[in-house]
Amino acid sequence: MSPPIRAVYKGGQLWLLDPVHLIEGQEIRVMILSEEDRVRAALGDLVVPLPTPAAEDVDEEALAREVEAGFRGQLPLSDTILEERRTGP
Repeated sequence: MSPPIRAVYKGGQLWLLDPVHLIEGQEIRVMILSEEDRVRAALGDLVVPLPTPAAEDVDEEALAREVEAGFRGQLPLSDTILEERRTGP
């Protein structure tokens, strides 16, 4: 597969910005991507979708105990957040 070729649309025509190696009369296919489409495609390769657990798969009580244990001996979470806002992390 050939690398993408940049072009500019001007006056109803596509003006190629990169050299191409084509034979006269050769048929090609063109895919038009906006800059936004190009960025989304590039970022799409970096993002890995994570499965969302079903509501019944989440043990909220166990999760609350885990969070509570993490803050045991510290200020309540809301106080911790307010303190970090005042002093920085």
